[in-house]
Parts: sequence; C-alpha cells; structure tokens
Amino acid sequence: MKVQGQPGFRYRFTFFARQFVSHLMVSLLILGALASGFVYFMKQQALELETSELTSAGKGIVRLLVKEDVEPTAAIQAYRNLLSERKISFILLDKSGEIVYRDPKMPAPYREKLFLDDMRQRIFTMKDNESFILNSTDNEPLVVVSKPIRAKSLKGDMFLFVFSPLQGYEVTLQTFNEALIYMVLIVFVLAVLVSWLFSRNMSKSIRALRRATRQIASGNYASRLPVQRSDELGELSADFNTMAIRLEAASNKLQQYENRRRHFIMDVTHELRTPLTSIRGIIEGLKNGLVTQPEDKYKYYGIIEKETFRLIRLINELLDMEKIEAGMITLHKKRNALRDLLEMIVESLEVLIEAKHLRIDIDCDPDLSVYGDYDRLTQILINLVKNSLQFTEYGSIRLKGSDNETETMIEITDTGRGMTPEELSLIWERFYKADPSRTKSSSETGLGLSIVKQLVEAHEGTITAESTPGIGTTIYITLPKMNSQLPLPAAQEETKPAKGGAE
Repeated sequence: MKVQGQPGFRYRFTFFARQFVSHLMVSLLILGALASGFVYFMKQQALELETSELTSAGKGIVRLLVKEDVEPTAAIQAYRNLLSERKISFILLDKSGEIVYRDPKMPAPYREKLFLDDMRQRIFTMKDNESFILNSTDNEPLVVVSKPIRAKSLKGDMFLFVFSPLQGYEVTLQTFNEALIYMVLIVFVLAVLVSWLFSRNMSKSIRALRRATRQIASGNYASRLPVQRSDELGELSADFNTMAIRLEAASNKLQQYENRRRHFIMDVTHELRTPLTSIRGIIEGLKNGLVTQPEDKYKYYGIIEKETFRLIRLINELLDMEKIEAGMITLHKKRNALRDLLEMIVESLEVLIEAKHLRIDIDCDPDLSVYGDYDRLTQILINLVKNSLQFTEYGSIRLKGSDNETETMIEITDTGRGMTPEELSLIWERFYKADPSRTKSSSETGLGLSIVKQLVEAHEGTITAESTPGIGTTIYITLPKMNSQLPLPAAQEETKPAKGGAE
C-alpha cells in the first residue's frame, strides 16, 4: 500500500537510455517501412505480371472476334485450348448482361450466379484493360481483366472478361513473409547492437563531462577533458577546457590577490602599530618626566614628527587607491613646464639622492610642456623616482622628456638591480612588493606603482616598463597633449606652482 505523502518510485531515464531507445525506435520505423514497402512491391509485381498475361490473351480474343470473314466460334475454341494450358478462362457478355460466349471448360466456381452477377455489375463502369482482383471460393484470388468490344461484325457492344487464378500466390506470399520475418529479426538484432554501441559512445563523452564538471565544482580547476571527437560533443569538450583554463587562471590570480591582501593587512597593521607604539612610549616618557634634557626632548619630538608623517603617507595612499577605484578623483588639467617639474622632483628627493651617492641626469627641453594635473603628475613622478632610488645602489638615474605632434613622453631609467620577466609582469598589481625584505626598512605598502598606473590611465595615457636583471629598469610614460596645444599669449600663461607644492 502506498503511504500518503511518500513519493512513488520513478525510473531514472538516463542519457544512454534515451539515446538507445530513440535510435532503436528510428531503426524499427525504418525497418517496418522498408518491409511494408517490399511486401507491397512484391504483390504489385505479381499482379502486374498476371495482368500483362491476361491483357495479351484478351487482345488475341478480340482480334478473333472482330474478323469479318471468319467465323469466330471455331477460332475461339482453338484459342481456348491454348489458354487452358495457362489456366486462363474468359466470358463474353452482351450489353444486357446475357452470356454470348462462355468457356465450356471453365471451372465450376466461375459458373455460379454470384460470380456472373459480379461481372454484370461491372459492365456499366468498365474501362479498357482494367484489372481487378476477386476472391474466389477456392481461397485463391482471381485476377480479372475487362475489355469492351465494339465492332461492326458483332451485333451490338460486347464485354469481355479474361481471368485467371494466382496459382500458389498465398503459399508464395506466406513463404515470403516467413523469410521476411527472419530477415527483420536479424536486422533488428543488428540495429539493437549498433544503437547500443553508438549510444554508449555518446554516453561515455557525457559521463566524462559530468565527472569533470563535478571536479570543477569541487574546486579542482586543473580538470581537463580529452578532445577526441569532431562533432558538437568535441566542441563542447574544447569549450569546457577553455572555461577550465580561465577559471584556473582566475582562481590563481584571486589566490595571489588574497595572499597579497593578507600580507598587506599584516604590513599595514605593523606599520600602524609600530609608529603608534613608539609615539605612545615617547609621550608617556615626556608626561612622566623621564625625559628632562632639552636636547633629548628635541630628539624625541623629531621621532614623533617622523612617525606621524609615516602614518599620514600610509593613510593617504589608501585613500588615493579607494578614490581612484571609485572614480571619485578629479583632475585639473593644464599645461606644465616639464623640465621645471622634473627639477622640482629632484630637489624634493635631494636628501635621499645624496644619502645613496647617486647622480640624477635631466634630459629635457626647457620649452617642453606636459598636459595634466600638476599635483597628480608630481605624485606619479615622485613615486617612480623614489622607487628607482630604493632599488639603485650605485650609478645614476636619468630623467628624459620628449614629444611628438600628439603625445608627450617621459622616460625614467636607472642602473638598479633590475627585474625578471615574472616580477615585471606583477609590478602594477596592488600589494605587490618586488623585495618583501625591504618592507620594514622602507615602509613600502605595495600600493605606489598601482596608484601610478591608475593615475596615468586617468590622464588617458599609458605606462610600460622594460628591465634587465643586474642592468637596470626603464619606465615609459606617454601622455596625450591638449586638443589644440598652440602657444599661449604671455597674458594667459599660467603661473607655475612654487617648488615644494607637491608636499
């Protein structure tokens, strides 16, 4: 008894079963259609052969009847003896249905009133050489060919019926049907086998795709499908592999991003905690009177100021990153003298340059200008030059400016340690640090170059890098010029910011 609310059993119709049944049904339909057509064709062939023979006999009888100089009775009797050997009989009726001539040797079933009445009914609808089949009492079908006769030698219109039994027709048909059944069974078994193999082949591809899909769903993005087919399933396998490759790449990139984010959180926590702890300790010492000498107080005040600037810079970088990503940054573009801008950058970093005993070379035409936001251009160049200073232990840094009709180009070349192709492909990523060991000593956050790239792109420019390990690195910046950068009148020349305005 079925419990109410409990779902009943439902057969799981798999893809293999669907394919197998559909192929088998199509095969059976085709096989049935072919068998039916073959049987019909054989029946029609037997009928046409018998009809052709009766038509030929009918034409011979008509030729004997229409001869005017010969008495047809004797001739017909002689012809009848010839036809009897071929089991052919005939009967001649007049317009009223009366028998004009009947084969004296005609079998008894053909002399019955029922048979004759059937012939009489067809007189009014008779067509020349029309054939039809009658079922006789001896279980053998009778093929009849009718033919109207109109001749002057005859008294009125006559109607000839020539007929013959299809001898052995039923036996032959039964034998043929038996042979056809055996043939159908053999073809059916072959159809089952072929359908099973074909469905199994397709189902195998689907099962492989299903297993790979489950592996992808479980997080195994390295799963791949063998592409062994050239049909739609093969294309589906290739598309699946392409999707898996992209998912694996995205997963790896996300994992790298997550690792950098975690390192960044740890670094930011350390960067915030270290200066705050130092400031707190100094303040407690000053508050409790532990520092009494003026020179000591002055030294500790300097430490507090340095740590405060360090915190402000870290927070500003985080705010800049969020503003750029949110599209909230506003650029106040104008023409700026590029050489003056480069000289100001060098002066701002003069302490770091002298501390590392490096040389800064500026190669820029004094009349060359760059179109952009002055403060953001300063931020871009300070970040790049400072980055070159950090990774250059000896040699020089070269700042070069040039232009063409539509663009202004800036190159920053150093003789630092250089980068490998792998490092070079990651320098614009957030939180990436080419040398993590320098994080604590130089207070790197891994945001500087990422901010630089986004600021350059906000100016509708491009930034690229080339580097060779042990030789150095070159940064290329390309910025578009103003739509119509014609010389401005002296009254309209914009005032250049004072040096140190970037601070």
